[in-house]
Amino acid sequence: MVKLNKKAAAVRISAKDFAYQEIKNRILKCEYMPNQPIAEEELAKELEISRTPLREAMQRLELEELVVRQTNGRLKVAPVSAQEVRELFLIRSMLEGIVAAEAAEKCTEQDIRHLSYFARMIKQTAYEGNMEDISHFGSQFHTYLYELSQNKTAVKILRQLNDHIMRYRRLAHFIDTKETSFEHEVILNFIVKKDKHNAEAMMKKHVLNSMEKAVTAIKQYENKVNEIK
Repeated sequence: MVKLNKKAAAVRISAKDFAYQEIKNRILKCEYMPNQPIAEEELAKELEISRTPLREAMQRLELEELVVRQTNGRLKVAPVSAQEVRELFLIRSMLEGIVAAEAAEKCTEQDIRHLSYFARMIKQTAYEGNMEDISHFGSQFHTYLYELSQNKTAVKILRQLNDHIMRYRRLAHFIDTKETSFEHEVILNFIVKKDKHNAEAMMKKHVLNSMEKAVTAIKQYENKVNEIK
């Protein structure tokens, strides 16, 4: 009897985690658009799970502010705003700067080879206009610096911020990234020289440059939504 209860608990946890990850991915990839209502009954049927694990997953997403509860009690995908973009990128610029500085102190020749590859691929895919690959290699570059820095607190907060930032990147997929793609090489050059001060400064500049483009793109997105209304 105990074994059955344990098994049932495991299934319940699995369903909750599955629902959380699936819905979160849809939100971050903008398969669920900002302000889109979430029909929980239909979603439970689609995911083939009961309402209880779905409700638990939604509560977790609500805490992460990826979904919001309306006055009628129903949930919808969290809205977007240029103000939130500024806040997210500003905090990210500071933390990424710290990470870059600490990575500069710790990097080895092998680390340089890995980072050089990522920087080269970012530049190449930017000129090809392949947004998925740009995002992939950009994420690899920054993630490698996260691990290299060994700053667990900064990395933990950055991962939370980046979930929200990913959604804005998807909405702003038409941003021209050629202009900022070379900045990874500049950051890397300072890291190679173990110049932590300039590595930090350049990383901050890089993130803030991305912020300006994202703000412009979100404003354009908001204008299009208002035109449709």
